[in-house]
Amino acid sequence: MISIDLVRDELSRYNGYISVVELAMVLEANTSEVRQRLNELGNRVQSNEQDEWRTTGNLVHRLELSPLSALEIEERDKLENTVQQAFLLAGQSLKTLREKRLYRETHSTFESYVKDRFGYTKRAAYYLIDAHEVVNNLKSEPLVHFLPTSERQCREVAKLPLEQQSQAWLASVEKAGNKVPSARIVKEVVNAIRGKLEMESKPSTEKIVRTSGMETEYLIYSDKETYEMLEAYRLKIGAATKNGAIRRLLDGERLQKH
Repeated sequence: MISIDLVRDELSRYNGYISVVELAMVLEANTSEVRQRLNELGNRVQSNEQDEWRTTGNLVHRLELSPLSALEIEERDKLENTVQQAFLLAGQSLKTLREKRLYRETHSTFESYVKDRFGYTKRAAYYLIDAHEVVNNLKSEPLVHFLPTSERQCREVAKLPLEQQSQAWLASVEKAGNKVPSARIVKEVVNAIRGKLEMESKPSTEKIVRTSGMETEYLIYSDKETYEMLEAYRLKIGAATKNGAIRRLLDGERLQKH
């Protein structure tokens, strides 16, 4: 069970609102459980009409501000750069470990290795690898002057084809006022581009297949993420077909309304 302190600490990392779904993805936890922890935090957090949450104030009292010396500024910048690059070094290392199978002496699979050695889930390890590849791709674009500073930003960009990634990042930087954008801004830009790509690739008319002596068959188009979610749901409920899984969802929705 996810702790209330973990939810609070993760939420405090964001300056603005974050949706329950996105927070659950970051914490790799169940959405309903995260929402329950948020409710338990009471007046220390608040939500808006879009079911997005944020902290209501500083969780730690700030010390009185004081100026830094030139040496301290140099040290701070160096340390901040190290922190920002940490996810890239992790992604690069994990990629090498996977490609060279340097885990094979103790583990049969890369997934079991990263879980035992680093406490990473398969998803978390591949997020880091994807982030490393996204940054390398962006480095090759001469118009890119700001690079991602977190894996979460790269996670959104990685959802696009290589040729679309620099476009999405540049648009995100512009939307953020020509500075490094938040993961939320990147997500909004990426979703807009993905929606446009989906509309361009979608047939202009619904495709219907009619076979003599059989029922009419309709082909439904979806993005990869929706397809995978539906397939996972189908396996979970034991439905023979995706049509059966969809019917189960719709029947459940109908029963709730009545």
